[in-house]
Amino acid sequence: MLLYYIRHGQSINNALYDQTGSYEKRNEDAPLSETGKKQLPYLAAYIKKELAQVQSDGQGGNRNVPVTLYCSLMERGIATASAVAESCDLPLHGYKDLHEAGGVYLIDHDSGEHIGMAGKNKAFLEEKYPLLQFPEDARVDGWWNQAYEEEEERHQRAKRVLEMLLHKHNQPDEVVIFVSHAEFFNYLMKQILSIPDAFPVWFVLMNCSVTLFDFQEDHLRIPFLNRHHFLPNELITG
Repeated sequence: MLLYYIRHGQSINNALYDQTGSYEKRNEDAPLSETGKKQLPYLAAYIKKELAQVQSDGQGGNRNVPVTLYCSLMERGIATASAVAESCDLPLHGYKDLHEAGGVYLIDHDSGEHIGMAGKNKAFLEEKYPLLQFPEDARVDGWWNQAYEEEEERHQRAKRVLEMLLHKHNQPDEVVIFVSHAEFFNYLMKQILSIPDAFPVWFVLMNCSVTLFDFQEDHLRIPFLNRHHFLPNELITG
């Protein structure tokens, strides 16, 4: 089974930090920035090319390998995944557990408290992103609607995601695409590679970067990590 892990395009929070070095005026569920929107056609074209290679039998025929596309329910994740879904003609499955570390929250900069927010509701997301299949296990009045996600919860969630992936998508000739976030990627990588939770390691992902995992029967290959060469230099952001 192949897993493509895609980080979303640049969000307005990413752009804010690049410009100010601060998240003081962050949006709890940041949409894409103008630069992020410009990144999407390049990402979509690259993934379409990758999938064409997967589907080819090398002799001009098609292998009909099943492909499943999942995305975070954060707006920047859905917008990024929608571009891939449209380009590659794929159903788009919302997957709550692919959200960024912490969930949907704002910070009280006086107290330092992280305040959980509702998240976008089903009606808003389905109207703005018609390709999205809203998951049955998410609240329709705001998919987050809970407190800030603490550290231990993040490790547990990453473990759930990996268990789902290996249980539900266990065929040798199968492709899964996750469109998610940079910090969550690090929690998932620790689960995949059995890195101790407390070990100080950070895997860098640029916006719209792609990482490929090849889950073989008896071992794991990682053909590439943080690939973003398909973006023009002026659109490379972190």
